[in-house]
Amino acid sequence: MKTISLGIGALLLTASTAMATGPVVTPQYPVVVTPPAAPSWAGFYAGGSLGVGSANYDLGGRYTNLAPVDIALNLPDLGGQGGLFALQGGYNFQLSSRWVAGVQLDATVTNIANDTSLSVAIGANTLNASYDLTVRSMYTLGGRIGYLTSPDTLVYGLLGVSRGNFEGSYAADINGTPLVNGSYDFSLNGAAVGVGVETRLSDRTTLGLEYRYNHMERYSFYDGPALGGNLEVGFDTAVHTVRAMVNVHF
Repeated sequence: MKTISLGIGALLLTASTAMATGPVVTPQYPVVVTPPAAPSWAGFYAGGSLGVGSANYDLGGRYTNLAPVDIALNLPDLGGQGGLFALQGGYNFQLSSRWVAGVQLDATVTNIANDTSLSVAIGANTLNASYDLTVRSMYTLGGRIGYLTSPDTLVYGLLGVSRGNFEGSYAADINGTPLVNGSYDFSLNGAAVGVGVETRLSDRTTLGLEYRYNHMERYSFYDGPALGGNLEVGFDTAVHTVRAMVNVHF
């Protein structure tokens, strides 16, 4: 009987304790949702571009001798327009969540050309002359530095060096009878500066738009003795291009 009484007492004590303390409440913690990581711009990329461009040739000459006499002559500028196709590739470094730097190499083929012609009547005869100058190709190695206005959009500047390949052709006739004709090629080095924007279409694909200015070194038609002095005649070349590009990132 004593054992039964002790058991009943323990049961009553447990029940009274539970009633005193109330029901057990399990704490509720908020669910933390981790946002997806921003896409990285670091790594290799390659792609193609289509665009349009123009070239401006600033003609001029200078005559000097021992007097000293120094005469400069500025001639009318020549200009031309055309289309372009380019292949580009490079590597980006993600410097921070907002800044991206990289290096890029591109090869551009163009048909940017000017066609200059002249007709002069000499009595009953007519002298016809023409001169064509075309930007055939350009190669640029440059560095890019850009700012991410959003995780998917990069605004950047470009600075680099270029080498351009040009073709010139000329012809002259009198009343349709050829006097002279020919063509020649030459290459010029220069500097490149540009600005652009590039935005993601998907995790690996971007679409961009870029303006670029190339200033090339002077090309001399003639640089040598003349009338007891030295005569230099040539032109400075500036090439402007706007291109739309698609890149695939690896």
